[in-house]
Amino acid sequence: MELPTGYFVRHPGSRDSEAIAQVVVAEDIADFGEPDFTEDDLLDDWKRPRFNLGHDAWVLTGPTGRIVGYAYVWEALPGEDIEADAFLLPEYQGRGLGNHLIGVIEDRAAEVAAGREMRLGIFTSRVNEGKRELLERRGFQPVRAALRLKIDLEHRPPEAADPPEGVEVRAYTPADERAVRSMMLDVYSGHGRYTNRRFEEWLELRLEHPAFDPTLWRVALGGDLIVGVVLVYDVGQTGYMSSLAVLPGWRRRGVGPALLRDAFETLRDRGQMRVLVSIDADLAPEMTQVYADAGMRVHEQHDWFEKTVELATDQE
Repeated sequence: MELPTGYFVRHPGSRDSEAIAQVVVAEDIADFGEPDFTEDDLLDDWKRPRFNLGHDAWVLTGPTGRIVGYAYVWEALPGEDIEADAFLLPEYQGRGLGNHLIGVIEDRAAEVAAGREMRLGIFTSRVNEGKRELLERRGFQPVRAALRLKIDLEHRPPEAADPPEGVEVRAYTPADERAVRSMMLDVYSGHGRYTNRRFEEWLELRLEHPAFDPTLWRVALGGDLIVGVVLVYDVGQTGYMSSLAVLPGWRRRGVGPALLRDAFETLRDRGQMRVLVSIDADLAPEMTQVYADAGMRVHEQHDWFEKTVELATDQE
């Protein structure tokens, strides 16, 4: 599909990060009334392994030269999964521009796959009907859902963060890194989408995120053993919990709720009242109840649409 006159697609440069983040934020606001993405998140995404800004990302510029769209492709799991997404400023939707960006994504995904059969996936919010319809027209199908939960600490002060008997909750220290890696790998190893390699890459990105602050991460100790952890970030207007993990043998004892309440108190003491967390609804359905018991409510739903790259190359 040809672009309308005056529109161009090019690879971004580092100086484009602020304008690109504004495009993603504008789509968030159009869908949910508030953003949950920052420029730091974008810069963190660009650090991912197997991601090359000059090959795997594109900006769409309008007749005035303004960046009005953004798309990327990332080989999330080598030889198996390709993650991608495309964003447009709301006022530029409905002009066929999104369809063009999805086509660019599919072409690059075919190059990455290099003849291998790989899965290509894109998240879209449950309320973005235009994007969902576009993906379905191009052969994508929804296969799973991610929930984003929210709590406003200004109107609901956290309860006392009393851990269960025999468990201590404290701030993470750099000396905990190896034990936290081992514990979280035990927790996630049973999930098909978390290979050891992918988990290690994910955790490295968490540790290198521009908003990483070790005083916000909390660990739970049963004796000398780290049995739980919650990874917390203060990202401007939002406190974001990247992950809550508790060893199987320590669940249903109150370890998770104690970690959550301690994280809430820490954020509230910093003046951060808005807290979000994202979870895969199908991987850990019991976690939804843990967060609900802590006062969090479902704020957004994003669905993962997927197709094989082999099908992607059939689009003309």
